[in-house]
Amino acid sequence: MMDKFLRVAVIVGFVLGIFASVRGSAQGEDLDSRIRSLEQEVARIHSLDEELALLKERQAELKKEATAAADSLPTFSYRPGNGVMIEAADKSWSFRATIETHFRMLFEQGRDQAGRTNGEIMLRRFRPGFFYCIDNCLWEIEATFDLDGFGTNSLFHRAAVNAHLEKLNPWLPTVSFGGDVSASIGTSRQGSSEVGTQAEYDLLTRNSFDDGTTGQGIMFNWDNRPLDDIGIPGRINRFQIGYANGVQSGLDDTQRNTDKKDFVAYLGVNPFSQLKNKWLSGLLFEGGAWLCDNDDRAVSSGCNQLRIRDLGNGGRQTLFDTGTNSIGNGLATLFVPGITWEVGPYSLRLAGGFQKYADKGATTGRKTGNMFLIGHELFLWSPKGFLTGSANTAGSILVGTHFERTDVACTTAARCAAINGGEFHRDRFLLREWDMFYFVAPRMSMGWSVLWYDASNLRTGQTNAGENLSVFPVGCPTATCRGRGGDWVDAMLNFRYQF
Repeated sequence: MMDKFLRVAVIVGFVLGIFASVRGSAQGEDLDSRIRSLEQEVARIHSLDEELALLKERQAELKKEATAAADSLPTFSYRPGNGVMIEAADKSWSFRATIETHFRMLFEQGRDQAGRTNGEIMLRRFRPGFFYCIDNCLWEIEATFDLDGFGTNSLFHRAAVNAHLEKLNPWLPTVSFGGDVSASIGTSRQGSSEVGTQAEYDLLTRNSFDDGTTGQGIMFNWDNRPLDDIGIPGRINRFQIGYANGVQSGLDDTQRNTDKKDFVAYLGVNPFSQLKNKWLSGLLFEGGAWLCDNDDRAVSSGCNQLRIRDLGNGGRQTLFDTGTNSIGNGLATLFVPGITWEVGPYSLRLAGGFQKYADKGATTGRKTGNMFLIGHELFLWSPKGFLTGSANTAGSILVGTHFERTDVACTTAARCAAINGGEFHRDRFLLREWDMFYFVAPRMSMGWSVLWYDASNLRTGQTNAGENLSVFPVGCPTATCRGRGGDWVDAMLNFRYQF
């Protein structure tokens, strides 16, 4: 019995030993396999780390290349009233495009067959402009077209090279030269035709210097120069000197056939613009002069006659006229001082004009013209509330009014008998104007203007102002209406936009 038990125990122990040996061997082989697997996983992870590092390095290179590429691309910018500009990243070149538009629907008193239209839409201004610059705009070519020919020719408005020498030294000017350069004489006489209220310049300067459009010439401009270095807390708005053919010296870029030149000078100073005082910082003092050296050899010039026409764009009526080439030889001078005061939403404009002629050798008497003007503008309302607003704030309401008086004369009556059909040799004009504009978008406005004229004398006859303006009855005999004056009213609806 004992022997049998011992044999069974031996057999069971042997079997258990074999099982343990087999299991240990299997566990060893499984551990080796797991170790090899982990080693392979570690190697794969290390490879992924190296690949990830390479990818990160490539990503940094791509970002650097993308940043460099973006930095080298031209930039686009837009500023209302100044247009859109494309500029190279290194400022080696730039291109700017603008356009100024002004549409009017006219309602003018007078005879339609004389051009006094009602309900007719006309272009007062349609001026696309292009500016090409190189070397950080050290050199700029300006090309602006005047495409608002309302029964007249459409020409270029500016054709000039502007050398911005102030970029080399702040004491140097901008030099403008070309076939049509811009001359200045005063801003107080109108304010702004783009975002102000007054319809036109005053009667005296509108019919002589007008907007400063000139023929061929050269101008030197010092713009926006600070004065704090000399103890004045302000700036020079503009200082200009130069010469060019006058505005009415023929078409743009035409030869005048005389060695006599027109000269202009202008200075506008904001003496307190750097002060934080709203009552003083908006003051502008200015003065301009146009010196036109008239050539009496029947050479076209801007000062060879003294003529006043009304401001209506349809059928402009001649109100006073000394006649073509009626001005003698020598210097004709026009001086225009002015003051503008801006405080908050309100602006006040005061301007004068003094026109005199040397008139040497003239067969008629000495001619003179004088004017003064006072204008008011007020931003009445905007989305920000009453007495707020600006031309760049949509929803702003701007109202304005101005009064002007113009006196013209041929001072020696005995030698002036032939002018104005012999009916009168001096005249006085009053103009009162009321305006309102609503800005539907930045620098885009719609509104109306009413102009009430009064003249002390008007010409009689079916082709002259008295009847054409419906001041005199049609067919009124000269003996009856001669020496009479009268008043008339013109109105207009306006749409303006300066891109």
